[in-house]
Amino acid sequence: MALGMSVLDERTFAPSAAGQAVPRWRRRPWFLPEGRRLSDEVWRQRHRGLTWLLWAHLPALYLFALIRGYSPASGVLQVAVLALPAGIAMISRFSREVRSASTSVGLVISASVLVHLAGGSIEAHFQFFVVLAFLTLYQAWLPFLLALVYVVIEHGVVGAIDPSAVFNSAADVAHPWKWAVIHGGFVLAAAFANILSWRLTEQEALHDGLTGLPNRVALLESLAKTLEGRGRSSTAVLFIDLDNFKDANDAFGHHVGDELLIAVSQRLARQLRVGDVLARLGGDEFAIVLNDLTRPDDAQITAERLLASLDEPVCIGEVALSAWASMGLAYADCDTTAPDLLRNADLAMYEAKRNGGGRVAEYQPTLHSAALRRTELEAELRVALERGEFELHYQPIIDLASQRMVGTEALIRWQHPIRGLVLPLEFITAAEQSGLIVAIGAWVIRTACAQTAVWQEGSPDRAPLTVAVNLSPRQLIDRTLVATVAEALHDSGLDPSSLCLEITEGAVIKDFETTMPTLNALRTLGVSLALDDFGTGYSSLSYLKQLPVDSVKIDRSFVADLETDNPNAQIVLAIIELAHALGMSVTAEGTETHGQLDTLRAMRSDHAQGYLLGRPMSGTALTGVLDADPIHVGGLQAQRPGQADGASAAT
Repeated sequence: MALGMSVLDERTFAPSAAGQAVPRWRRRPWFLPEGRRLSDEVWRQRHRGLTWLLWAHLPALYLFALIRGYSPASGVLQVAVLALPAGIAMISRFSREVRSASTSVGLVISASVLVHLAGGSIEAHFQFFVVLAFLTLYQAWLPFLLALVYVVIEHGVVGAIDPSAVFNSAADVAHPWKWAVIHGGFVLAAAFANILSWRLTEQEALHDGLTGLPNRVALLESLAKTLEGRGRSSTAVLFIDLDNFKDANDAFGHHVGDELLIAVSQRLARQLRVGDVLARLGGDEFAIVLNDLTRPDDAQITAERLLASLDEPVCIGEVALSAWASMGLAYADCDTTAPDLLRNADLAMYEAKRNGGGRVAEYQPTLHSAALRRTELEAELRVALERGEFELHYQPIIDLASQRMVGTEALIRWQHPIRGLVLPLEFITAAEQSGLIVAIGAWVIRTACAQTAVWQEGSPDRAPLTVAVNLSPRQLIDRTLVATVAEALHDSGLDPSSLCLEITEGAVIKDFETTMPTLNALRTLGVSLALDDFGTGYSSLSYLKQLPVDSVKIDRSFVADLETDNPNAQIVLAIIELAHALGMSVTAEGTETHGQLDTLRAMRSDHAQGYLLGRPMSGTALTGVLDADPIHVGGLQAQRPGQADGASAAT
């Protein structure tokens, strides 16, 4: 199903250079090509080929003249007229229009010369059809129309003066102007296939095949024309992204997703004026160029109206889908180019998504600087991974019954050559967005397994230490995760039961069907799984009983309130009892005071970690601590309560 031109006729999206809506009487008929301006590089390539084709006619026609019995001098005179347009076409200081027109006239004259030399033979007239086919390569109306006008005028004038040079039948000779017009009509009819091909090529290049809307290329060209004219100060761009399209597409199939996109495009189009340009950029992304804004808040009002139009569910067969959207708004200024304006609106749209979606955000210059910083940070992270600038710190995990350290949590740090030690809160988000988190996470797993194996070998007389490693949402959906874990265990020699992989509720539930096979495969390897930050996400019992997890970690926000008269204490107790009922162990994060520790012990929490029990430290530092055996609570260096160790954001 495609969106019909009756709803989104492409003529609706044809603003003038000044940004004004084009009057109906001046609009190009929909069936004709747009005469879209070629890029300079493409135009130069095509013009060069057509100009050399024109030059090639000179020797070819001269030889044909000799074959037809003309003298050498007469042959030169016949073809010399072509040298002038061919020469003009090669002079670079002339404009594109002048040079392309000169080549076009020269090629049509060459066809006339061929007809003259052939004595008006009807077969020679077919050269005009060939010439017009080549001239469509310019994708401009001026060369094409010049050729058609020339055919009519030249046949009429020359036919009246020297009929035998153009026509070879008595009827043609008797009525040269009549047959000149008829010949022109035949040439135009024969060129229809070329015009149709030109039209279809532009349609494919400038429009989205699903919705029939202009695409990114058409949008940028239209926006550039507006910004070149007087419409710069009254122009804005809206960038629209559907918030829930992926869920609908995955749940109901691509055909439903396609119908949803079509329905959304129709709703958006109905809210716009003639002269505004609606385009589909790809996927579930749309953009709108708003022209002729009379007040500063017109664009914001339009955006809110568009959001409201999407509130009503879209019915596709028996399925009713909502189409929430995030929108970014950017205004043109004196220096903004079309790509820059679209980029600014895109940045604003992402800001709207970061603020929860379903809203409009206006572009601010700080968004651009933040985007540049993220790009620079991504580049630095790639270099850091190649140069080995990352290191792991380990925070002890204490068994509350024996008061001994039974494991550690591996927390990544970045030893930046200039900034020094960088905590994960400053770079994990960028790593996640860029996809580098997969490679960084693999390094963390390998390094943590290798270090823990060394510690176990160094203390064979004590219970083996375990190590916990956080998995990011991006890692969970990566197909290589299971192989990465298996390889790390094999290379280090670490027993799988000594590795605990921590996952968050949100990451699992967001892609439940995708992550469950991965989690089951990890359990098959023998590693344990922990549900991190429990209590802050969905905390759904229906999901919890399906997940193959061995333990839960209570978020530090609950532990922080244990010493006050706060409902969080009851929540912590409920989590502990629920986990034990399901056969899971419990670790309380963020333990920073003795009061919290005593409360957790009274509630029968299995394990605890926090600054009271030990801060994150390098592998070398922790090795020194391990040498002091047995390790009791308080035997590790404590920090002031309230300090954050960054554990919840580390990978």
